[in-house]
Amino acid sequence: MDTSLRKFRESLLSRLLDYLWDRWSDLGVAGTVRREDDRIVDPEALLLFSFTVARFDARLFDEILDWLTVNGAFLNVQRLQNLINSYSFSGGPALAASARLLQEAGPYRLKWKKIAAAYRASGEPLFRFPTGAPLPLPPVPDATFAACGLLRGEVRLRGKSKPFPDKGASSLILRLRGLFGVSIRSELLALLAAKEETYPSEAARQTGYYQRSVLDALNEMERSGAVRCVTVGKTKRYRLTPKILDELLLPEGKHPRWVAWGPLFRALEMVVQKLYDERLEQCDDLLCSSEMRQLMLSVRPLLEAAGFGRLVTDPASYRGEEYLAVFFSDIDRLVSVGIEEATIS
Repeated sequence: MDTSLRKFRESLLSRLLDYLWDRWSDLGVAGTVRREDDRIVDPEALLLFSFTVARFDARLFDEILDWLTVNGAFLNVQRLQNLINSYSFSGGPALAASARLLQEAGPYRLKWKKIAAAYRASGEPLFRFPTGAPLPLPPVPDATFAACGLLRGEVRLRGKSKPFPDKGASSLILRLRGLFGVSIRSELLALLAAKEETYPSEAARQTGYYQRSVLDALNEMERSGAVRCVTVGKTKRYRLTPKILDELLLPEGKHPRWVAWGPLFRALEMVVQKLYDERLEQCDDLLCSSEMRQLMLSVRPLLEAAGFGRLVTDPASYRGEEYLAVFFSDIDRLVSVGIEEATIS
């Protein structure tokens, strides 16, 4: 493997882990938030992305499990499955093992029953070092994770996680679920708070629900008076009625910001997985460049769906080994803008 590729993947991993520590700490995991973010967190997309990236940080992984024992009731199990089916997130086995753990530890056994049996790995180590090598396995693996094909030591949670905060943009969806229940309406209200208006097909793309379900929910929400519908041509556009829910939906008096995290996180998950593909170890520069070109062609539609397609270059514009440096630059820019919120001129 090209030395620059090895260094790049470990640097990328470090930045993504820093981001995940910040966001989970912002939601109640025991930790310190180093980088603030006023964007709405998508808890299901964040969890699925974490179940891939946090396999390189066992402490973060287990702190997330700890958080789930406190806040798991506010996650939408059906939406987790929708995101896996829509974007092919690979964290299904870790999710199933976590669901088994929650069945054992909490009062919401029926909530997690279906997903606990939905996914299974083939018997692989759960955790890895940043180099890609697996962590040594204990003589007796944890039975709950082993039942889902993931091998690790016994789960021992610290019990330090807190309930998600009752203010701020990051926890808005979770807070809305606390008030209105775990349903499509919470995501739609958060989306409407962040955007001036939306229409059903766009709302479905942004939230990861079926368009018919979104349309039905918006029509019912309109009956409350808190949501208005305006027909423009043949398109129905929905927006919040001013002042009715402002104190709830506009944290600190400002509109929160929305990101379509599902496709963005899946694109970055694919990048991480490819960079840690053992087959790359035997590649020369030319073949590595070719592999990265094919990877970018695969993730570009996801980046377009997330609104970040402008940040990457068309790989067809470069030949041979020269694309490798372009790929590094594009992913660096994507993480800086999409994850770390830096401004790129």
